[in-house]
Amino acid sequence: MLLLDDTAVAVALPAIQRQLGMGLNGLEWVVNAYTLTIAAFTLLAGRLGDRDGRRRIFLTGLAIFTLASLGAGMAPTGELLIAARSVQGLGAALIAPTSLAIIADTFPRNQRGVAIGIWAGVSASALGLGPLFGAIINDSLGWRWIFLLNVPVGVCIWLVARSVLSESHVPQAPRHLDAAGAAISGSGFLALLLGLSQGNVAGWVSPRVIILFATAALCFTVFAWHENRATEPLLDLSRFKDRAFAGANIQILLATSVMCSLFFFLSLYLQVVLGYSALAAGVGLLPLTVTIVAVGPLAGRLADRIGPRLPVTVGMLLLAAALFGLSRLSVDSNLGGLMPWFALAGLAIGLVTSPTTAAAMGSTDAADNGTTAAVFSTFQTTGLTLGIAIMGAILASVGTGATFTRNLDAQHHAEFVQGFSTALTVNAAIALFAAVLAALTLRPHPIGIESPTAAASGEHDQR
Repeated sequence: MLLLDDTAVAVALPAIQRQLGMGLNGLEWVVNAYTLTIAAFTLLAGRLGDRDGRRRIFLTGLAIFTLASLGAGMAPTGELLIAARSVQGLGAALIAPTSLAIIADTFPRNQRGVAIGIWAGVSASALGLGPLFGAIINDSLGWRWIFLLNVPVGVCIWLVARSVLSESHVPQAPRHLDAAGAAISGSGFLALLLGLSQGNVAGWVSPRVIILFATAALCFTVFAWHENRATEPLLDLSRFKDRAFAGANIQILLATSVMCSLFFFLSLYLQVVLGYSALAAGVGLLPLTVTIVAVGPLAGRLADRIGPRLPVTVGMLLLAAALFGLSRLSVDSNLGGLMPWFALAGLAIGLVTSPTTAAAMGSTDAADNGTTAAVFSTFQTTGLTLGIAIMGAILASVGTGATFTRNLDAQHHAEFVQGFSTALTVNAAIALFAAVLAALTLRPHPIGIESPTAAASGEHDQR
């Protein structure tokens, strides 16, 4: 529901513009207000879950998200719609890490991969189903129902969750919330993602973007200084000394960067260059999304048995191959020729997302599942914005910057394809780098089971 709501809105932006009379800047904030609020509050939400109970924070977030969806669906002006989207982002920030932490709490480590595989598969597929969902709802019921349908769904989920979920929290969790750390980190991620989202609009060397990136760097530096001195820090930065924890989070940032930009710009290519409707483009991407859903739980089970390193490494290599294959597309391509590459990319993403999520959640003490999930969700959100920014920058520099409308001539189509092909090749190189990173950092054995070398080292230490 959270991810469908985000991606489906993009399809409805023209209808929102017509009805509410919003300019381009306002439309950007309809999207950005949601994502930026998630990034700003996710770390705090993870700590709240550890302290006050993951079930309680999950239900609170779901209530906020559902009420904000009602407000967004009934918003009479663009300003109120943007405000409602910000409140939606706050609810989503409370839901995303606690939902993952609840799954990690519920299942033992040797069964966690399958459960997380379902979670990750559904999450990843929502990015591809969003345009299809948005097109169907927008064309049949109107853009407001993209938000209003969340209300009955949210109420049902709240009632079920309240009756079936068990509470879990950390008894020894710090009672004091690191409000200063939350404010500094939230401001840093806000500046970073805003800079990434504005780079292709204002220019990457424009004063506005440079100031945003400088602000982000300053905030993260101050955050690290503050957390190392805080008695009850929001985030224990020593966690990143754990190669598996750091590797899994960097891996999901890179994988999400490649994956999200692929979904977003493939949909544009199908509509702008090949002339498909939004609905037809969504249907065309089904081999990609359905394969992710099918492979995710299987990849999680595989990671439970052999560890995350092999499936993630193979998955990123396959994703690189799929991206290299797709980079050969042209203005005359058709869905029939593209679908095998879509299916291969879906297989690859399914192999990557579930084991990587399980690796991140299994790399630290279960007592801090909320904070661990929050770190993971923050890296994932950053990857989403980073991927779209990188591919958009390549399209703007190699192709043409005026490719986001349907009324383009053959020359503009060719320029779009040239830029898109270059961007896919760059993403393939990123995927290859991520494969090497996975091979070097992720555990080669099942999570919770020590390798013979580690066991021998621990026995030596005891002696």
